[in-house]
Amino acid sequence: MIDTLKKIDAWLLPRNLNEQFSPYVWLIYLPLFFVPVIIFHQDPMDFVWTFLAVITFLGLYFHSHWVKSKLTIYHIVGIVLIGTLATFVTPTASTLFVYAAAFCSRLKPLKYAFAVLMGILLWITGISWIFDFVIYFYLPALTFTLIVGILNIYQYALHQNKQELVLSRKETQRLAQVAERERIARDLHDLIGHTFSVITIKADLAGRLLNKGQDKDLEKARGEIKQLQDISRAALSQVREVVSGYRTSDLLSELANAKNVFSSVDIHFDYQFENIDEQQIELDSASNKELAIVLRELVTNIIKHANATQVNATIKLNNGKIVLAMQDDGQGFNNSHHQGFGIKGIEERIQKLHGFVSIKSGGDFSGTLSEIGLPMATRDSSL
Repeated sequence: MIDTLKKIDAWLLPRNLNEQFSPYVWLIYLPLFFVPVIIFHQDPMDFVWTFLAVITFLGLYFHSHWVKSKLTIYHIVGIVLIGTLATFVTPTASTLFVYAAAFCSRLKPLKYAFAVLMGILLWITGISWIFDFVIYFYLPALTFTLIVGILNIYQYALHQNKQELVLSRKETQRLAQVAERERIARDLHDLIGHTFSVITIKADLAGRLLNKGQDKDLEKARGEIKQLQDISRAALSQVREVVSGYRTSDLLSELANAKNVFSSVDIHFDYQFENIDEQQIELDSASNKELAIVLRELVTNIIKHANATQVNATIKLNNGKIVLAMQDDGQGFNNSHHQGFGIKGIEERIQKLHGFVSIKSGGDFSGTLSEIGLPMATRDSSL
């Protein structure tokens, strides 16, 4: 029995309704349609016409749930016509006009829905005046058609707005997830690319020292291997920080780290502050972190691609921005070929913080000059 009811339900209504049983609940008013016929009419044809009207109405009623909203107007017109004809048999045919008004909520836009509702009310008024229908028909028909029509249109509009809000929130969450994945990808690229570049260089150096087989070279090789162990442990800790979102990098500590990294690969590195004191640098945590990551990426790029022997970094204040300028004496590159993932990641990071990125290299320019600027605030030195 239950399986049979489920099959009938699947045949009558689609499976994507928000409230699957609501269409059946709203049919509770339909028995009123038969009351005057049963009480006051003796002609068997009245029962036949009433039965045919109900069957036709139910066909339109259930079919309306399968069609697109713009096609609902045809079902509304059909129900109004059935109600008009049934009015000659029973005054409770006004019930069908109420159902027609309820379907107006599916019409878009709202102006169109209200226009159709007003059309139904005018139709009821017109046929009541032309055919001199009794007050027991047109008073309930006009009253409940107006009330049910307005309430349904209002509730359906609220439901649509709620659905749009839910979709908007889901879309916002998806965009936030995408942004977070991109952030983690950039952080991991910056960190792992930098770390593995250093590990590769040191591993090559240790291998060459071991191949020489001399005692002093073996001692140096042991030192390089010990540094590899330290770098690996530090990298593991930093990867955990990246994934957890708790990176503690800052510009000043990264400058000191860059000096140590460059020294390990025989690149001379100097940095200085221009028209700003080291103690005056004041960045919000996001800017400080991003600038430190950008510096690490620049260090990685120089080690991997520049073939440089000398690198100079300058931190200066310019038009309310702290500017990190980093120049090497390496081989440079063509500007048309600098849009790798690393440079693209730098530009994405800085642009989000309303900063700028300028990279000059190749042609008549010796080496590469990278300038990155971010807004900053300075402390009053008199405090």
